Amino acid sequence: RASLQETLDARTADVDAAAARRNAAHQAIAPLIAEIGATGTAGLQEAISRSREASAMREAVAAAEAAIVAEGDGYPLEDLLAASEGVDPDALAARSRALDAEFEGLNAEVCAAADAQGDARRAFATLQEAGDLAAGAAFDAEAAKAELATLAEHYILKRAQAVTLRWAIERYREENQDPLLLRASALFSSLTVGHYAALRVDADGPAPRLLGIRDDGRTVVEVGAMSEGTSDQLFLALRLAATEQSVAAGIRLPFLADDLFVNFDDERSEAGFRVLAELASSTQVLFFTHHPHLAALARSVVGADAHSECSLA
Repeated sequence: RASLQETLDARTADVDAAAARRNAAHQAIAPLIAEIGATGTAGLQEAISRSREASAMREAVAAAEAAIVAEGDGYPLEDLLAASEGVDPDALAARSRALDAEFEGLNAEVCAAADAQGDARRAFATLQEAGDLAAGAAFDAEAAKAELATLAEHYILKRAQAVTLRWAIERYREENQDPLLLRASALFSSLTVGHYAALRVDADGPAPRLLGIRDDGRTVVEVGAMSEGTSDQLFLALRLAATEQSVAAGIRLPFLADDLFVNFDDERSEAGFRVLAELASSTQVLFFTHHPHLAALARSVVGADAHSECSLA
């Protein structure tokens, strides 16, 4: 009995201690319950659940914003949101697919009309040669001539529709170009001293191709058909555009140029130094060369304030 009494006393003390801790805990959370206007611990638990859901939603929003910036070619989130305001991507994609399908249909009609016109011309020529054989042949010749006129009108109409649609597609693609390609186009035009007006991506084939547009705005040149110097200027334009985007995103690494102008003439080398001087206003540019005339040209273009030299044995 004495042993059981001791055990009972110990358990009673434990119960009293637990009750004291419970009361202390209630007193500690009482201000929180009052602050959120809850009724008891059940209301506090519900508020905690809502807080956790809000935190999860904030994390999801932050992850979505980070994904947008990662896919945004280095542009800030505010600029990307402003550029996409009022734009329906699904509608644009559907419109592009519809235009491509319509263009393919018009091309097929143009080809069919051209074939029919060719057949009519050949029939008309044959009838003309044999026109003196019989009056029936003359009648057939007149009928063929009338049919040729109708087919020619139909061909001209379809051809005009195809050309107009092609122009609309090209204009849409130009207006929705990637910012990196737009900047590279401007740099390429500067580096080629205006001999090339822009760059364009041709997506009609099995794989996209980068094309150069000559200064007349019509002549298209593939990269493989460019001279070695022009190819170097194209690569430099793409590299500079990518570097500018990295600098805009806060990544400021030095730009190393190791005899970039070895295939440039003096006029294009001067244009290249002007472009590098513009880049040097935002990040360091190191130009290595063993050609003294390029060093002299750099001094004349860049000037003494932004130019320094060192010689390595």
